[in-house]
Amino acid sequence: MGENNFAESLKVALSANLGWGFELYDLIVYLYAAPYIADLFFPKGNYIASLLNALLIMVLGYFARPLGAIIWGHVGDRIGRKVTWFIVLVGMGLATVLIGFLPTYAQIGLLATLLLVILRMLQGIFLGGEWAGGLTMTTEFAPNNMRGLLGGVAQGGAGLASVWAAAALALASALAPSKEAMIAYGWRILFWFGVIPLAIALFVRWSIGESSVWLTKGKPSVEKIPFLALVRKYWFFIIVATVVVFGESLIYYGSIGYFGTLLPLLGYSREALVLASLAAGLAWVFLGPLFGYLSDKAGRRRTMLAIYYAIAALTLYPIWSLIASGSMEALVLGAALIGAIFSSQYSLLPAWLAETIETKVRYSGIGLILNLGVAFSSFAPYISTFLLNSIGKTYGTLVAISLVTIVGAIVAMVFVLLSKDRCCQELL
Repeated sequence: MGENNFAESLKVALSANLGWGFELYDLIVYLYAAPYIADLFFPKGNYIASLLNALLIMVLGYFARPLGAIIWGHVGDRIGRKVTWFIVLVGMGLATVLIGFLPTYAQIGLLATLLLVILRMLQGIFLGGEWAGGLTMTTEFAPNNMRGLLGGVAQGGAGLASVWAAAALALASALAPSKEAMIAYGWRILFWFGVIPLAIALFVRWSIGESSVWLTKGKPSVEKIPFLALVRKYWFFIIVATVVVFGESLIYYGSIGYFGTLLPLLGYSREALVLASLAAGLAWVFLGPLFGYLSDKAGRRRTMLAIYYAIAALTLYPIWSLIASGSMEALVLGAALIGAIFSSQYSLLPAWLAETIETKVRYSGIGLILNLGVAFSSFAPYISTFLLNSIGKTYGTLVAISLVTIVGAIVAMVFVLLSKDRCCQELL
């Protein structure tokens, strides 16, 4: 909106970037910790079986996210963006740090597994409000012709999450250099490290004001139950956009978000995992705003999204061939290319969603679409691990790790073309 200057808009986008970086960091480190905690919380006598159970618990957390989106979307649309956005960040932070203090199955039996499930679901509930709040605030503060750019800045937080995760893994590796040490205590460091990005995100967010768009367009016409109003008016767009996010997220959770589980299965070391995460994360952080800016200039977000998904479908198999080659140089290059490909799509989503959904139900709408789509895509690591274990090595490995991501790109490309484009227009 014109009344919000660029400096304030950028501050909000950076706050969303930091918050989203912290939130997604928590989810990535769970995948990084999964190979070490699998036997600690899901003793089966078979490593792959334990790992699959650990990945299914991740799925439960993701299916709590749509519930969180409905709860916090209701609060955000009725009471305001600022207070809701702050509460969900604190809640997510507490749930994450507490995982690092959990006793294991050997210490308290089934209760350990139950506590892990509860904390993962709490993470999902709070995350359902955090991500939606960040993108809602960013797009409402942004000038009409800069929503793509600033949305790219905000979404770059997901790339920042990979950088945070790489730093945490490097620290844990230094303090727990052996696999035995990682199983004994090193995995806890991954969760405790989250205090650092959480503190930074809270510090920046404290000074953010309320959205003037919500104050002028949302607050005067608050819906009694925003979720019901949203579904009545936007049911078709909800279906289309949710499938797009589902396809998009299959790419992420079958690639960057899966590195922590995949790369050890392919024989890569922890050092290689750190380098791959850094390469993907840095490419994402720096290129996301550029892709968002290009959509502002082109004035065609729907078309550009479809093009980016088509490029992903054509290039993912060659990139996975690089990663599966076993070469450290090829791994880093492949990870950076995946970071670039994913950021091209991801950076356009905030503006594309916000420009379609009106202010009085925007928080609820963005939250429901994003978190419902991601919930179904969270099966990607489980499916990929199962395929890897079932199909085997060499050619089968490439098929297994390529299939999920390519299918995601094709699904997203087809469904995004069913939407309308209100690029750079005044928010409803």
